[in-house]
Amino acid sequence: MPMSSGRKAFYITASIIIAFILWFYVNNSADVDLTINEIPVEFFNADSALANKGLVLISGDDATEDLVLNMPRSMVFGFNTERVRLVADLNSVNSTGTQTVSYSIIYPPDTNTRQISVKSPSVRTVSVRIGELFRRNDVEIRCKLVGNVADGYVAGSVQLLPKALEIWGQQSDVMQVSYAQVTLNIANARSTIVELLEYKLYDYNDNLIENSNIHAASDTVQVTMPVISATDIPLTVRFVEHPGVRIDSFDYSMDVSSVTLSGDANQIAQLGELILGEIDLSTIEDERIFTYEIPIPEGLTNLSGVTTATLTIANRDIASKDLTVTDFEVVNFEAEDRVAEIVTSSLDITLRGPRAVLDGLSPENVHAVADLSGVADASGTYTVPAELRIDGDPDVGTLQSYQLTVRIAAPEPEEPGGEPENQPEPEGGPETGGEAEGTNEE
Repeated sequence: MPMSSGRKAFYITASIIIAFILWFYVNNSADVDLTINEIPVEFFNADSALANKGLVLISGDDATEDLVLNMPRSMVFGFNTERVRLVADLNSVNSTGTQTVSYSIIYPPDTNTRQISVKSPSVRTVSVRIGELFRRNDVEIRCKLVGNVADGYVAGSVQLLPKALEIWGQQSDVMQVSYAQVTLNIANARSTIVELLEYKLYDYNDNLIENSNIHAASDTVQVTMPVISATDIPLTVRFVEHPGVRIDSFDYSMDVSSVTLSGDANQIAQLGELILGEIDLSTIEDERIFTYEIPIPEGLTNLSGVTTATLTIANRDIASKDLTVTDFEVVNFEAEDRVAEIVTSSLDITLRGPRAVLDGLSPENVHAVADLSGVADASGTYTVPAELRIDGDPDVGTLQSYQLTVRIAAPEPEEPGGEPENQPEPEGGPETGGEAEGTNEE
């Protein structure tokens, strides 16, 4: 029975698919070569094992190798060539000169290495040159600061760890190094900075050294720079004024006006100012110099380094004037059965104040007032405080307090008859005198 055209087409298509599958299976399982060019050789123990033996890798550390690997075609598509590594261990090197070192091939993880063979090179070695090690452990490390800390903050001293750099290599290379330098950016810093920074090597002409044959104990340097808040605190002296003795009449200056303190921000804010001492202006006759120790509160640090301040003050306008007061009165005495009499006849006083004001005062302008509040209920003679009252109430004062002597007693009795002495007679003579005389004559 003849085959229909539709069935014929189906069998043809199925045959093609089966043939392709068979072809792909046969070819996919076949081995192919994979070439990887210029794979760098990594050297282990170059800075440890060699250095401990007094040796150093001079050249050969930039070696590369080309690999030709054979593997099933099915592995090629998933094989990551960038993860193939060549590793040479220098632990076996014990002398100087040109040495041949074997290297191992490390394949990407999860690779079935039993299905891979190395077609080339047949001998897996690399040549290196080993020299005698020259070591220095005193290379200065410098820190270059970039930027500024934020306003109101101060940068402290930079601390480096390690303090000096240890390097090694060939003597000709190592001796070119003058210092290592790190760069720290402190722009707008408001707190202590701690960073691990890479360094660069410089020669004695401050030129950058780029030499891979110079090795170091560390690739980074820990840089710590304290950043603390700082505030300028004014220094002040309290002036004790008196009537007539005001600070406006003095010239004064301090050699230090403020100090910079660091510490707790709240403590500094509450501080406001540092008071050095107190000066009674009445004691300044001409010019005086005062030296003060600057008191720094506990917990704060004086960043200025200044420990003392000197104040110079000079009397510009204050003078004294002596007067004799004779005008007296009493206050705080209201007794009806006694009288108060001031015994003091005159009182010598000294007034202090601006010269122009004192020049306009005379004894007639000054009055001494006795305060009897303490003896108002007593009798006898007492010394009581005296207050000076000056016409116009000018701004003047005294150097001391004054007293007046008063006598408190009952008033003196009147003359007998109740009439005052030396009273004039009425006109015409006594009313009865003439009549009596006339009567006596009869």
